[in-house]
Amino acid sequence: MKILKNLLSVFSAIIIFSCQPSVESAPEIDLTTYKLNLETAQKLFATFSSEDIDSQKPLLCPGLTHYSPFYGSEPSNVDGFLAASKAWMDNFDEITYTDSKWFPGTDQSGKPDGSVMTMGKWTAKNTMTGNVINIGAFHTFIFNKKNQIHETRDFFDASGVMAAAMKTE
Repeated sequence: MKILKNLLSVFSAIIIFSCQPSVESAPEIDLTTYKLNLETAQKLFATFSSEDIDSQKPLLCPGLTHYSPFYGSEPSNVDGFLAASKAWMDNFDEITYTDSKWFPGTDQSGKPDGSVMTMGKWTAKNTMTGNVINIGAFHTFIFNKKNQIHETRDFFDASGVMAAAMKTE
């Protein structure tokens, strides 16, 4: 009887463990392109914070399309992007991007495609009023084969930023 009990226990264990699904390792994800493009996006933000418009130019594709955060605005080209950057720099000092998180963008299947997304907080001091603005933002970047920014989109309350910057009490 003891042998039968042991045999039944072993047989039950074999059945239970053989019914477990096999564990497959996750496929290797290549983030090489993302890492190169991440460097470019972070350089762009660093040059924006240091108000160095000339250092932004080589990071941008000549065919750049920029989608501004201003409601109703039309997409702009590289010259429009640089003009907008200069306008922000002329109107704000002490520009910082903090609490940032950076993510790889993906194609429709969920596979990293080399694009970059970031969310964080912009802080700056208005040059006319001295008002300090703090705004949460989300940005996306798509790159060309030379790791230059080909498309960028900014998402934040730009009109609210302007209202806060110009507010007088």
